[in-house]
Amino acid sequence: MEITRRRVLLGSTAAAFVPVLGAATAAADVTPQSIIWDGDPARGTSVFDGLERDPGSITVANDPQDSFGRCFRYQTQDWSNGKERCESRGLRNPDGSVLRLDSSYEGRTLYMGWRALWNVNPNNAWIAVYQLRISGESSGQAQSGPFVLRTVGDGMLHFQLTSPGGATEHIWSTKFPVNQWNRIVVGMRVSRGGDGWVEFWWNGVQQKFSNGQTRYPGATLWGSHINHKWGVYRSGSNSGTSVAFLNRARLGNSLADVAL
Repeated sequence: MEITRRRVLLGSTAAAFVPVLGAATAAADVTPQSIIWDGDPARGTSVFDGLERDPGSITVANDPQDSFGRCFRYQTQDWSNGKERCESRGLRNPDGSVLRLDSSYEGRTLYMGWRALWNVNPNNAWIAVYQLRISGESSGQAQSGPFVLRTVGDGMLHFQLTSPGGATEHIWSTKFPVNQWNRIVVGMRVSRGGDGWVEFWWNGVQQKFSNGQTRYPGATLWGSHINHKWGVYRSGSNSGTSVAFLNRARLGNSLADVAL
């Protein structure tokens, strides 16, 4: 029943400004394979490798809209030290070991899916709400990337891709949704070279990128490993309190493993 529901959603109309490509969506992998990581709030914040609270708090809380039960709640607020960050970093297995997405994953296709609700001001300087972040980069390589979901104070949500050399590009955009749940899936081929790629689903519909395709090529790994990061990371020129909620985050080997 779950897979049937997802197929219906994948054929629906996208809310984003970027059109969809129905044929590519239909060809996506909808066969369950396995869940690699489950961000179950019942495990508390031990599902993450680390917590970055500068300043802020990361807790387990009820869905403020009473739809999806327990969630992770991220809150940051003003301080005098510049940028403000409240993010979880990386993933941990149920036995407490770190799930390190490193060279051992090269050549594999992975899918990360989750629900997100953001209570931020998208018109007040830049805010990142999700990052796939490089760690252990070498001299001359970009210290961020390969991609981030962010606003740059323009009221829009952008999917920004970064290359190992540091070049950045917004490859997808939509109006930033505030105080509503949205379903997100990021698919990627883990690679240090040009055979890497990323795909993106927004509220059940696969999106076209700025290249007119549903797949955008580029390296998705450099340095030692990559970390999934959720929460709020914002410019110090932001003011007030920003809150983000995360629900049903899962990493899997197929779209069907993680799609909602």
